[in-house]
Amino acid sequence: MMKSRYMYILLISFLGLLLIITFSCVSKERYAGKYVEQGEVSSKISEIELKENGQGFWRVQDDEISLTWNISHNELRLHTKSGGVIIGRMKDDVLEILLPGSKTKHFRRVK
Repeated sequence: MMKSRYMYILLISFLGLLLIITFSCVSKERYAGKYVEQGEVSSKISEIELKENGQGFWRVQDDEISLTWNISHNELRLHTKSGGVIIGRMKDDVLEILLPGSKTKHFRRVK
């Protein structure tokens, strides 16, 4: 009797963990891709590339910042090497990034 109860708890725990892993992978696939800034009027082209493995880059002309990213509470969190965290949200195919100083940038998915 005790063994079957233990197996039941183990099975439920495994299924719960499997669901969490499944949904977290779907979320990363939704955000992964290449984004180009919208409304850019200067000659500086700004783009963000997010890879499915949680790595990424933010490029402005010849400068490139490597970063890591994750999804938390339906927000995209970009983690820079210097320790900063930049918050973004996906709206359709547009990634909306809130920069320090309450400035917002919009990036449209191109890949």
